[in-house]
Amino acid sequence: MKKVFILFSALTLGFFTSCSDDDSEDSPENSLMGSWQLTAEFENGETYELDNCDLEETIIFKSDGIYDLIDYNPVEGNENECAIDEDGLESGEWSLPSSGKILIVTDSDENVLEYSISGNELTITAVDEYEGETDVNKYVYVRK
Repeated sequence: MKKVFILFSALTLGFFTSCSDDDSEDSPENSLMGSWQLTAEFENGETYELDNCDLEETIIFKSDGIYDLIDYNPVEGNENECAIDEDGLESGEWSLPSSGKILIVTDSDENVLEYSISGNELTITAVDEYEGETDVNKYVYVRK
């Protein structure tokens, strides 16, 4: 009877114990993957005015560590219609080197940017220093 009790106790405990998985849905990588559409942009704390085509900008983080950035411009003769800007297409690699940081690598450049996700909102912040001046650009995206 004692063995049955121990076995029953072990089985019961097993039902209330969970295992963690390295590829959990809550991992930072999984939270970032997907399509994000630009909703706001700030330069040095000031709101940057975006037109309807700017608001179509999309960044896609793929599971294979590749990202695509798709930019849009108004169609000639119809500023209310937007088309993909062939010069505004960018692709490269992405990774998360540390908490709150994203590494973006293109053919010609490598940048470590700050990022945060709150609900369906992604904020990416770039700090650029040039000739003694510091510019802080913040981009806010919403999950598509």
